[in-house]
Amino acid sequence: MTQPAAAMTQTAAPPRIWDTRDVRAEEAFDFYREGICAAFTPLAPELPPAARAGFRSVVRSHPMPEGALNHVSARAHEVRRTPAGIAASPEPCWYVNLQFDGICGIEQAGRRLDLHPGEVGLFDSDRIFTLDHSRRPGLRVASLLLPKRLVAADFAPGPHRLSDHPLYGRLLTEAAEALVAGAARGAPVAGLHDVLRTLVGLAAGAEAGEAGPLLRLRALIRANAARPGWSLGDCAAELGLSPRQVQRLLAGEDDGFTAALSRERLALAARMLRDPAEAHRPVAEIALAVGYGDPAPFSRAFRAAYGVAPGGWRRGA
Repeated sequence: MTQPAAAMTQTAAPPRIWDTRDVRAEEAFDFYREGICAAFTPLAPELPPAARAGFRSVVRSHPMPEGALNHVSARAHEVRRTPAGIAASPEPCWYVNLQFDGICGIEQAGRRLDLHPGEVGLFDSDRIFTLDHSRRPGLRVASLLLPKRLVAADFAPGPHRLSDHPLYGRLLTEAAEALVAGAARGAPVAGLHDVLRTLVGLAAGAEAGEAGPLLRLRALIRANAARPGWSLGDCAAELGLSPRQVQRLLAGEDDGFTAALSRERLALAARMLRDPAEAHRPVAEIALAVGYGDPAPFSRAFRAAYGVAPGGWRRGA
């Protein structure tokens, strides 16, 4: 059927571009860091000052229906995700990476995965990570920033090679390649974005069937973190497990209930403290809102986790 001319000629919004050829050589790496933090959630690219001479990179950030598709070409370096970066991010996302050149070593949650050209990997914006590109002189990668609320299921902590999935791996790779190619041409990609999002959800659902109890446990902790007095016993009862079984599940990842609950509460507090809509609320009120019965333990825990008092964090320290 013949489509209307407007639909035939429709193009996507142009990408934002950070090209180090547009700045002085001594400003190149800082300009790249600025582009990475604007295109992605806050990240910390690292390269020793002595190695920055001649640094070149191009970052193209294509708007998606939600999130963004970022195409990065650069000299090899390291990228870190820190607790401060996590707290400063507006919402948790998955990074879905299609590697074109170089080898990316993804370290997260005590696991390491090496992503080679042609492979698709996934990791979590809500946990600290390190990306190591040092085994090749350069890198080229397309990274889809996919809000977690768009994905129907959850993944176990740590990086995942989606392209190895026995059912959806090949489809995921082809969908990622098509999305990148379409965005580069300026074509409308909402349909491709929806296809890839759906495939990521299917892969997560298949994994959840194998690692269901732990994933359900972490989702339950995240959903109930702000409930005052919510305890290990409450959590266990909602899952139909004993408290000892809950602790055993978390111990398999060198974690515990108290630590996991505290991380979720503090991450929520950190986001609220930086949220302009919450600027009128005193720190003590935010402590109560995230589940702490007393502001003093909240302040101590926050300083231990983020290296600054809640008030200092709110001021951008």
